[in-house]
Amino acid sequence: MNDQNQRRPQKGRRPQDERLMAEATRRAPRFSAANDGAARPAVRKTRTAPQTQHTLPLEIRQSNKYKKSKRKFRKRVTGRPSRSMAVVSVPAALWSGVKKALLVVTVLVLAVLAFVGGSGLGMLSGYISTARPLEIKDIKETYEATYIYDKNGNQAAALTGSQNILREYVSISVIKQTYIDDAFIAIEDERFETHNGIDPKRIANSVGNVFLSFGTDTHGASTITQQVVKMMSGADDRSAQRKIQEWERAIDLEKQLSKDQIMELFVNMVPMGGQYVGVQSAAKAYFGKDISQLDLAECAFLAGIPNLPSIYNPATEYGKRNALRRMRITLAKMLEIGKINEEEYQDALNRELVFKKTEQETGSSTVNSYFIDAVINEVIEQLIAQRGYSRQLANVAVFQHGLTIETTLDPEIQRMAEASFQKKELFSTNYDALPESPQIPQAAITVISNQPDSFGQIVAMVGGFGEKKKNLVFNRATQAYRQPGSSIKPVLVYAPALDTGLVTAATVLVDEVKNLDPRNPDRSWPRNSGGGYNGPVTIRRALRQSLNTIAVEVYTQIMNPSIGLSYMKHMGVDRTDEPQPAGALGAFAWGMNSVEMAGMFTALANHGIFTQPYLYTRVLDADGNVLLEHKPRIEQVFSTETADLMTNLLVDAARNASWIRPFVGIGSQPVAGKTGTSDERIDRWFCGYTPYYT
Repeated sequence: MNDQNQRRPQKGRRPQDERLMAEATRRAPRFSAANDGAARPAVRKTRTAPQTQHTLPLEIRQSNKYKKSKRKFRKRVTGRPSRSMAVVSVPAALWSGVKKALLVVTVLVLAVLAFVGGSGLGMLSGYISTARPLEIKDIKETYEATYIYDKNGNQAAALTGSQNILREYVSISVIKQTYIDDAFIAIEDERFETHNGIDPKRIANSVGNVFLSFGTDTHGASTITQQVVKMMSGADDRSAQRKIQEWERAIDLEKQLSKDQIMELFVNMVPMGGQYVGVQSAAKAYFGKDISQLDLAECAFLAGIPNLPSIYNPATEYGKRNALRRMRITLAKMLEIGKINEEEYQDALNRELVFKKTEQETGSSTVNSYFIDAVINEVIEQLIAQRGYSRQLANVAVFQHGLTIETTLDPEIQRMAEASFQKKELFSTNYDALPESPQIPQAAITVISNQPDSFGQIVAMVGGFGEKKKNLVFNRATQAYRQPGSSIKPVLVYAPALDTGLVTAATVLVDEVKNLDPRNPDRSWPRNSGGGYNGPVTIRRALRQSLNTIAVEVYTQIMNPSIGLSYMKHMGVDRTDEPQPAGALGAFAWGMNSVEMAGMFTALANHGIFTQPYLYTRVLDADGNVLLEHKPRIEQVFSTETADLMTNLLVDAARNASWIRPFVGIGSQPVAGKTGTSDERIDRWFCGYTPYYT
């Protein structure tokens, strides 16, 4: 057997590969040993690229599969080695891993910083662009009284700083003669005289202290200028937006005002513990002196209070001890930054402070009416809401900025209302026994004009029975929210039901035992005031006799509580979150005050037209510019037919109310109204109107 026949396929080689190799061998050129020399081609002397000796057939070499395999093979064997073949030590391998990890972390950190930085710049730009500029002209101190005028243009009241010791303005020329400004600079803002509104160094220190003290900042980063901005704007929420806008406003304020002007604002608006605002009122309250008479120790004592007025309040023994410790810190800081010398420092430390023993008499000898008190409170609230004042600034403005307040007060109606609230026989059948009672009853009234030229104007108000002895006391006309009882039925139940066409005055319903309590369906509820039932009754009779069963049935079964509540919301009283059936009887978690109730009844008195009751028409600043102006917004809540029909029904109801009947006969003019009594007669109401007043 020859060699060719003795060949065996190698292990793993396929028969197809064997045939290809045999075919390639057959086609390759062959040379015998005998003619090697003759057949060998001549070798060139020049160096040329080696010729590739192909052993595979042409059709195989031109196939796509072969070309793909060739490219893949070349890719693997060309270029630099992907890894070293040398032996790598364990430390080197670890260090290599650490370097790679550090690289990845660095890239991630840079990416996050880029994202946060871009977002932060965007938010910073947005916060700054939306920052509301401070109205510097609104905070000029004028040393002028504020005058309040009635609807006829006559003076009704004058408010001055001397009337209110809680706030008393003092000029910077007086402050400069004392140590108070240096004391504030030392303890509140030592670089006040050199920074541009914000102190980057103090901000950085504050941030560092947050981390070093595990989240508790040991001192604030706000400069005196920033504190002035905060007191003027009233913005005190803890947010990045508020702080960035505060920085922007502080820088802007420094461009508009001098350092002395900023300091003057600060010492006059800074809270000084209790009800005292500004250093002048605090000096008189705590030491019984004018600010110009205070020595170094007393100035340092006052300068330490604003940091935490409740903690350093000298009115308490605990607060006084804290304030004395704070005073020593202030004196040390004044010595450190060169505001005082060593001798002054030692003298102040050894000085024993003498505090005012009796509380200084506050207020004015002139006691204003409840109406004037309500006007003052309303103007303060609207300066905050419409002009962006802080509460402190609004209070100071009303008492000391020379404002002119034009009100809706009718002095003659106010005089009659006050006179009525002095008559014991109108207040109680046995007034002399009232002091024996655990809680003496009280009363209030609000009178609103129904006349076309003054529609919606509050012309009179009394917030308590008897003599008014102080200013800005509790005003029951505006601040006492009480259960209205059945007096709510006309505006919440019957007028909406009539207006939507669900009932008429002649609709007949059955007054009988009803189970209308969804939480206790087996219980008989509601019950009428007298305890009995009348059988079939009209809506007119149900309102006249104030039948609770019919009112709740109309409110919950015929109508829907949401309908009645929506009507009430259009009249300025929003109780849409209280749809309980008992609302038809005046049972609300948050009651109503006399202004709200009188306001809703004006819609019935004025043919269905409503406007929000108001106390003033305009407020002018010292230069005659309009700060506030009330422009009534008129809305047709009920149709004219519904309102006029309800007036007819309420004339009948007023005549049927036994305890109010003697007082509703005013000559020939009609009086419409509805009484209301809460459980156990805790609250008793009468809401009524004539063509002239509600």
